[in-house]
Parts: sequence; structure tokens; C-alpha cells
Amino acid sequence: MIRTAVIAAFAAALIQLVPNSAAAQDAAELAAARAVLLQLQPRSFAENLEYCGYVGRMPGGRLTATEVSRGDAWGCLSRADESRFVEIVASFHTHAGFDTAADSEVPSTDDVRGDMAEGTNGYIATPGGRLWYIDGVRGVATQVCGLGCMGQDPSFVAGDSGPIAQRYTLQELQMRER
Repeated sequence: MIRTAVIAAFAAALIQLVPNSAAAQDAAELAAARAVLLQLQPRSFAENLEYCGYVGRMPGGRLTATEVSRGDAWGCLSRADESRFVEIVASFHTHAGFDTAADSEVPSTDDVRGDMAEGTNGYIATPGGRLWYIDGVRGVATQVCGLGCMGQDPSFVAGDSGPIAQRYTLQELQMRER
């Protein structure tokens, strides 16, 4: 039994030393989503509307964003033309302006379910300036960066949404929404 544990620990250490080509792809995906969301945040706050779209891979491999679609204060459905992409790799959207009636500092269950249904990752910028990553396969939302890292709605009130975890499963978000 001890020998099995030692072998497992050694294998885990080796896995961490092997270069992961997906990490570079993930960094490019994050950079593309973050760049467009940083541009959208001030307009989203000023108009109290969600803005959304997709990050896709062009035929040459470069990642870029679709045209941005405007939603309402509670949601957004992309109407962008994705036909120029080889594949869609991620969705992105803002969470509009600060509203005490909305739990907008975390992804909603609809956000997570939507990315899971499409089989894509997702990125969400909040009124408090957080950036969230949604793993569209596992249904897990993880905070990429905290308060203020993506700009902040001038009317935002820190702490209004209660404690915010670094990571939520779909089930944990369902419990939070109750």
C-alpha cells in the first residue's frame, strides 16, 4: 500500500513537469476574452445592459471575438455570425450594472448550463470587476481575478452579495440561488 502511494506521488510529480500545450491555448483564450470584456465593461455599466459574444478560432489558428450583441439587464443572446470560425472556443458576457436585486458577482446557473449545452468554456465580467471562467464540460465556475480587476461599476457596493467563493460547481450555484 505504501509503495502504491509513493508511485502515485511520483507519477503526479512527473505530470506537473511535462509541458502542457493546452496551457498556451488556454492563455490565448483567456487573453482574447479578457480583452473584449475590458472594453465592454464601461458601456455595460453605463447602460445597465449585458453584452455578449464568442471567441473563436480562425482558419489560421488565431483567436478572435465575434461582433458583440447587446442584451438586457438580465441576459444576452449572441446574434453574431460565427460562420468564419473553424471552432467556437468560448462564450463571453458582462453582467450589466450593479443592482442590489441581482446576485451578479457570481455566474448564474443559466450561465453555466448554457456553456455546458454548447460544450464551450465561458468568461463573465461582473459589476464588481471580477472575471469568472466557466469550464463548459465540468460545469465549474472559477474566479480568474477578484474585485476591480476588470473595472468596477461606480455604484457597486462591496459585500452586498455576501461572501463570494473562488470556485462554484453547478450544484453550489443552485443552492446559492435558492
